[in-house]
Amino acid sequence: MRGEVVVRSATPEDAGLIRGVGSAAWPETYDFAGEGYVRRGLEQWWSPEAVRRGSATTTTLVAEVGTVVVGMGDLDLHGEVPVVWTLYFSPGHQGRGVGGALLRALLDLVPGRPVELEHVAGDERAAAFYARHGFREVRREPAECGAVLVWLRRDAPSPAPGPADGVAPSPGGRG
Repeated sequence: MRGEVVVRSATPEDAGLIRGVGSAAWPETYDFAGEGYVRRGLEQWWSPEAVRRGSATTTTLVAEVGTVVVGMGDLDLHGEVPVVWTLYFSPGHQGRGVGGALLRALLDLVPGRPVELEHVAGDERAAAFYARHGFREVRREPAECGAVLVWLRRDAPSPAPGPADGVAPSPGGRG
């Protein structure tokens, strides 16, 4: 990948670019689930209205390489536990740090809090990616389309021990 991944807050002008990322990523991401699932998902989640609605109800970030939007993710802060509802990137950018940069930026929005997300059972790439980032499975539930959703949670990181815990930092502050 040429260029650094830059993550920023999405603007209303990004709606078409966000839709483009989702529309490109969805078929490859869910090819294991079949053509009907992909078609219904594109209609339900990536229509212009769905993208506008999602951006209005969540905190949405985009990832750029150079001047091109190559990824998007959003975080719902309305519940007791924040939820990452979407994390997608252009197929040509898989394995190049875009997903990790987006996920870290979303998690940085809620320091010290647990975060949940879900993926479709059978999406082994997503399962492995989220496991690498500290998420663990907490439940499974049926989705209206016949798929099974795997819910994952990343608990709030424990604070580093310090003097209040009876642990003094080592000389030089390097622990």
